[in-house]
Amino acid sequence: MTQSGDNIIQSENNREDVGHMQNMLQQFHLDLHYLLLKKEGAVHISSPLNGFLNVLLLRNNDNCICPYFINHSSFVIRGGENVIHPVSEGDIFEWKNIYEHNVGLIIFIPQGYIEEFHLKLKQNNTRFKDGLLTSSDNRMQLLQSQLLELYHQPSLLIQLKIQSILIEIIAHQIDGLMVENESQQVITVKSHYDKIMLAKKMIDADVSKNFTIAELAKEVGTNEQYLKKYFKEYFGKTVSTYITERKMTYAKELIVSGEYRVVDVARMTGYKHSTHFTTAFKKYFGFIPNSLRYTYLIAHSASQVLADIEGFITIL
Repeated sequence: MTQSGDNIIQSENNREDVGHMQNMLQQFHLDLHYLLLKKEGAVHISSPLNGFLNVLLLRNNDNCICPYFINHSSFVIRGGENVIHPVSEGDIFEWKNIYEHNVGLIIFIPQGYIEEFHLKLKQNNTRFKDGLLTSSDNRMQLLQSQLLELYHQPSLLIQLKIQSILIEIIAHQIDGLMVENESQQVITVKSHYDKIMLAKKMIDADVSKNFTIAELAKEVGTNEQYLKKYFKEYFGKTVSTYITERKMTYAKELIVSGEYRVVDVARMTGYKHSTHFTTAFKKYFGFIPNSLRYTYLIAHSASQVLADIEGFITIL
């Protein structure tokens, strides 16, 4: 083949390579709308797009609640919670803040921005009619704090940083909305708050029961991974730690009442053997239950003696 022919073939190959690379280019659309809600009073906003409305109430010391409305349908959000609702262009969002310390954030997200999540919503629309609820973990709280620091700074670089934070806030929620079980079945966190609270209620209701995490998860309608993750996120401690804490606190109350023997307290808090209970009690409090019982009995006896003496003096 001539040199000219080689050049033609090389030129065609180059064009194919360029065309191939052109097809590989990823397009990035950023059309987020957001607003920080810091003042008391009502706010009315019309959705600028078809997609999703992300409502976030930042955690504060008061942990207040705040009502809001979408097309006159009412919702309530608690401090530290985040909710994502599907919305259409023109839908009316109303925010009614009655606590001055409440700080809210709303983000309007285009539908295509989280397309996979949109498909999950379409599969079961009624299941998500009240939105998708998550709770702010440490990472989310850090992102929100960074946003607050940058919000009123006008430079273009700062605005770029804010957009980056907003993207991470959205991604962090979507990442936290799903937990996969062993069968790789995706479980969307629609009402995880209610499920976690139900698990806590079951533990509190009867500390003599020895729930396993698997049993609790089954009772509240979720899986172990889900329960462990969100229980710790809400209450700052693991399920096992909370169960132990409740058992030990109740055991202490029973012992200082002076009405029960240690062996009875062990049984009432779910321990088959008093030796196992004594070991757990000492590990938790740093002293054995009998020492607490004896201390109480001595103090009670001393009080009774003093009362008898006072009664005797009164008679005299």
